[in-house]
Amino acid sequence: MDTWDPDGGESIEPDELIEMIRNTKHLDGVTLSGGDPFMQAQSAAYVAKACHDMGLSVWCYTGYTYEEIMEGKAPEGAVELLEETDVLVDGRFEIDLRSEECLYRGSTNQRLIDTKESIAKEYVCDWRQTD
Repeated sequence: MDTWDPDGGESIEPDELIEMIRNTKHLDGVTLSGGDPFMQAQSAAYVAKACHDMGLSVWCYTGYTYEEIMEGKAPEGAVELLEETDVLVDGRFEIDLRSEECLYRGSTNQRLIDTKESIAKEYVCDWRQTD
């Protein structure tokens, strides 16, 4: 069961979105989420890079797993988006695994991944809250 309509929502140009982010006060980060940013990975990577250039952190939610992205099973530009993501919440939301106790996730199969550390070490590294 899908939880979102891939044909829904509004269309916006990446540069317009970047300008909206730039003009929003008191941000320390952005979250790219659903639908699935990896379905338009090249544009999302462009936006994520601009956010990093502004000193913002980038979180990204996806139904793909980290391994699927690294194995080329996600759309074109997925690895580039991953490289511009600080924390990846990966895996499809599974209603049977739903839990209100999961930090920043909806179901227990989803992971919080430190993407920079994972890419550097070439294995999945869990994200740990530091504050």
